[in-house]
Amino acid sequence: MKVNGQAIKDIKKYREYIKYATKSDLKVQVSSTYLGYFWWILDPIMQMLVYMVFVLIIFKKGEENFPIFIFSAILPWKWFISSIMDSTNAIRSKVGLLRQVYLPKFILPLNKVFVNTYKFLFSFIVLFVLVILFKVPITIHYLEIIIIFIINIIFICSLSLFFAHIGVYFKDIKNILVFSTKLWFYLTPCLYSLDRVPQNLRMLWWINPMTSFIESYRNVILYGKSPYYLMLSIWLIFSLILMHSSLKVLYKHDKNYTKVI
Repeated sequence: MKVNGQAIKDIKKYREYIKYATKSDLKVQVSSTYLGYFWWILDPIMQMLVYMVFVLIIFKKGEENFPIFIFSAILPWKWFISSIMDSTNAIRSKVGLLRQVYLPKFILPLNKVFVNTYKFLFSFIVLFVLVILFKVPITIHYLEIIIIFIINIIFICSLSLFFAHIGVYFKDIKNILVFSTKLWFYLTPCLYSLDRVPQNLRMLWWINPMTSFIESYRNVILYGKSPYYLMLSIWLIFSLILMHSSLKVLYKHDKNYTKVI
């Protein structure tokens, strides 16, 4: 547990840098496009429309309240993938800064997660607008979104820390992730209901952590039910173990990263 305590101390010590770096990254992303903040909303909407055409028109299939069904999956998926992808290059991209000043390396992937989390929460506004437009009942279960969100961000942080280390020593990891996450997407019930997966294969889908998160969001938002707490608990334990292990590795190699890069 020593490494966890050190990480908490470092977060407190470097909190001003974390705030500055997060705001700076957000401003750079906004200033580099004409639509600015609006693009964070437009991007998932455009993806939703593409998948709606693909599923509803071409395959003539779809679930009830399909725009919300799709959007409630696209948002957490995009949050997850963007955070992981950005984290693989988080340390390598800051090598110039790291050679001038000392920073605990785990802060860099966390910064990427915070940036994408802000964008995720910003885009969530659209989801609630869709809920109102489609007259989906808002139940007391909506409060449970907070629990899903907390476990979800812990899971994303744990993987981001892991891939931040891998990204230093294995340059091609991002290219591998681009391909593997495309396959991962189609093995995740984003465009279809889990009920469409054959019963004898459904357990394989539950091995996929994103199934638990996306199905839990949908349960709360669309169906007025509680999340899948058992599966979320399993992934929370997994995430905490992975986060602890990744922090140990990052601290162990802390002074070697700039030499390797």
